[in-house]
Amino acid sequence: MTSLPRASALRQVGGLALAAGSVFVAVGTGAWLAVSKQLRDEKIEVPGNATAFKGKRVQGPATAYVEALVIRSNAERGAGGRTFADISTALRGVDGSSDEAAELRKQSLALSTAASLRTSLMTAVLAYGVSALVTGLGALFVIAGSLLRRTAK
Repeated sequence: MTSLPRASALRQVGGLALAAGSVFVAVGTGAWLAVSKQLRDEKIEVPGNATAFKGKRVQGPATAYVEALVIRSNAERGAGGRTFADISTALRGVDGSSDEAAELRKQSLALSTAASLRTSLMTAVLAYGVSALVTGLGALFVIAGSLLRRTAK
């Protein structure tokens, strides 16, 4: 027959959970605020052709995601609906010194730049998700730690 843990052990585990939870909440909140500040400092505004948040400053996960979608849409439209693969295939079929080849290379560069910008914005969206997860886990640890410490009294 096993015995229940001693009250002092529950208090210790509860204290550790409280401490870890507090650190998680602080770190998660700090990461969220840091990403928001960095995006705000870029002074990016969601353009008028966005489905939502038109004219709003990019400074949160929703506006960053919408901006990434707009960049993708604009890049695809600018490349005539072509993808990197389409442009690569087309470049193989034309004279490298022709005007058409120069135009295809411009489209490829525009798509590459757009992909880089979208990747940065989607990384910010991911950072928001991770910081929310860490903050939420921290809150859960704080609650569990508090309950353990109360139970041990």
